[in-house]
Parts: sequence; C-alpha cells; structure tokens
Amino acid sequence: MAKKRILKKKYRRLIRKIKAIFILFIFFSIIILTIYGCIKLFIKEKFVDSINYNNGIIEVKLLPNDEELYCILDTTTPSDEANWIKSSKDKCKLEYIDNGNIYIKKDDKITNVTKKELYAEIKEVEEIYIPLNGYYNPFLYIIGNTDNIKYMNYDEDIISIEDNLIKGISDGSTKLTILLNDKTYRIIVNVSSLIVDRDINRSKDYLICNKYSEKENDELDLILKNRINNVGYQTRASVVEAARFLVLDFPYKINYFYENGRQTTNKVDGEGRYYHEGLYLNSTRYKNLTGSTTLNNRGSWGCSIYSTPVKEYLDNGLDCSGFVSWALLNGGFDVKDVGAGWSDDDDLTDYGEVKDTIDSPPPPPPPPPPHSDDLGGHIGIIIGKDNNYFYVAQAIWYDENSVTVTKFNFNELYEKFPNVVLMDNYYKKDGYLTNMW
Repeated sequence: MAKKRILKKKYRRLIRKIKAIFILFIFFSIIILTIYGCIKLFIKEKFVDSINYNNGIIEVKLLPNDEELYCILDTTTPSDEANWIKSSKDKCKLEYIDNGNIYIKKDDKITNVTKKELYAEIKEVEEIYIPLNGYYNPFLYIIGNTDNIKYMNYDEDIISIEDNLIKGISDGSTKLTILLNDKTYRIIVNVSSLIVDRDINRSKDYLICNKYSEKENDELDLILKNRINNVGYQTRASVVEAARFLVLDFPYKINYFYENGRQTTNKVDGEGRYYHEGLYLNSTRYKNLTGSTTLNNRGSWGCSIYSTPVKEYLDNGLDCSGFVSWALLNGGFDVKDVGAGWSDDDDLTDYGEVKDTIDSPPPPPPPPPPHSDDLGGHIGIIIGKDNNYFYVAQAIWYDENSVTVTKFNFNELYEKFPNVVLMDNYYKKDGYLTNMW
C-alpha cells in the first residue's frame, strides 16, 4: 500500500510538471508568434532603402519587393485617386515639395513611411549672408518628422529660427550649430541690411549716384562672391547666381546705358559694361578701369555720364551684353568684352550652339542666354523656371529701362527670344543648380 501511495504521488507530480510545461509552451508560443507577427508587419511596411535629392527631384530607392508599389510625396494623406507614381526598378522619382511626406501604396493599403523617420540633407557651406528680416533655408530638402533637427550656440539677438528657416533680425555675425541625425554642422551666419529677400514682385527704386561707400561696396562684393562660391565657382549655377544677385538681392535697379564702346574695339571701359568682377558702386572702383576715354567720362553705376550713341547724359549702368558678360565673368567664365550677336567679330553667340527656341526648349534652368536679333542683337540669362514660366534676367531699354527679371510663358519666350545659345560644352559642372531661388 505504501508503495502504491508513493507511485500515485510521483504520478501526480509528473502530471503537474507536464501541465506546467505545456502551459509555459503555450505562453511562450503566443509571445513568439506575436513578436514574429510584429517583425513580419514591420518588415512588410519597411519600404524605403534610401532617399536622394537632385535639382528638385526626390529619388526614393525602395527595398526589393515582388509586388507592385506606388509612391507619392504629399503634405496630407493622399487618396487612392491621387497622382501616384509607379515604381520602376525599385525606384520612384518624385518632385520635391516643402513639408511633404512619402507615402507608399501597396494593393489598396496606403502607408506613410516617413511618419517617424527624418530624411534631410543640409547645404554644407561654411558661411552665409542673409538679408535683414530675410530668410535662409539651410536644407536641400526635409521629409518627415523634424524633431531630430536641433539648433544651438547662436546669438538670438542676430538670428532666429522659424520653421527650420534662419531669419536675420539685426545686422551682425554669429556662429550656428545644427544637429541633424547625430551629425554636427557649423555655419557662420552674417546678417546684412545691404541686401534684400528675393522677391520678383518687389518694387525697387533706381540706384542714385554715390549711394554706397567704399566699405559698403566691399561688403556687397564679399556677399556676391560668397553666394557664387556656395553654389560652386565656375559652374552653371555660379552664372545663374551672379545674375540672380544683381536682379534680386541688390535693392536697387541698375539703369540701362547705351554703351560708348568696348575694350576690344574702342578702348572704352566702365561705360555701359563695367567688365570687372564685383559691383561698380563707388569711385574707388575707377582704379579697375582701363581705356583712354574713361579718364574724361567716368562714373559708377547711377552716376550721370555722356552716352555717345544717344548724344545725351544718362545714369550709368549696363546694356544687355554687358550684363550677361558681367554675370559670366563673376561666375568664373571670361568670355572677353564682346557684344550680343551676329557680328563679324566674336560675340556671345559664339560661346555655344545657337538653336531655335521652338526646337530646343531651354532646360531648367540654364544660363544659356536666350537670344534675339532685334536691333542688332539682344540677350539675357534664364535664371529660373517653374511649371508655368521662364524667368529671364536682362538689361532692357524699354519699359523699366533697367537690369531686371521678366517672366515669360513658353510662347512669349519664343516670340521674344527665337534663339537660345546652348552652352553645355562650356559649363562642365552644374553646381548647386536650382530651378528657382
């Protein structure tokens, strides 16, 4: 009997152990299946391998997936009928928009893949200049949650940070540290009241004589050079940036001046051309001039001098080819002191392949000069392009009578500039080229 009781006790203990092991097995199986399900769900919804940005286009490289995927960049959750882009070779190319997020559609399911992730790329520059009360965007693009971006160690009396834009609030200079995805970037930020925010609709007065001191002229030259270097000296972007500076950053209109001649022909310098780097705003720049007639008839931009072609005194400034050659020179390309068009001597149309605008629509945005043969030749520089317009910087003798920027739709561009000078073989690099400023 005693042995039977002992065997029964052992049997009960064994049953209890088996039950306990079975319960533990079920418990851990549920945990493992839950974890596996979460992992599987995470893997299923992890679509993006990397993000690349180039000239306004976001390239989304996707993880390999056998199923059909569609992508979109939008500020709100898109509908199923939105303009989805079908992936090709595990890539989607999307036009960048501010405050956008990447959405992936698989079958009928739409997933926001940037809800908790930040994809961003900063412009790696050492020093910048921004206008008083103007803004600077330090990023090429930002997609997703911006909590990972931190701004540190800057003088709050000089700049403020608003929606990831740097705003100039008083003249001066400060260092700024930006933390982005555990990387550190340091920028010297200069705020200057000598320049203005870029706005094509800004109303500007004409420049008056001796408006700027030598020190102010020096500072403006420094800002211009900094702008050009930050987009890439001797690139396509550098010429665009030089032209943008004069028509957008500079707060006054430069007068159109009917030139008296050129260095290469009449030994005339600084009268409707100023074929030198920097701005012609102060008498200290006279030392840059060469040519005999300039000694008796000289004046910086905005100062009245005699114009031989029209036989009257006018405020000095730039003509069309003078402006284009000035922008080219400051961008790092010396095309010499030449005119706009169709002469027996060298001119700006000789620095590229001349095409009909209707057959060769300008790429966005070139600085190939659009060209017209009106009045012996007129030329400008395309400095921007959006979905509707081309923006041409030019010195014109009608309407505003100044160096200005004009917007044209394609038909208007073709009517005004029936030719373009394609300079693809002349510009070897694009630099930080942007469609708009």
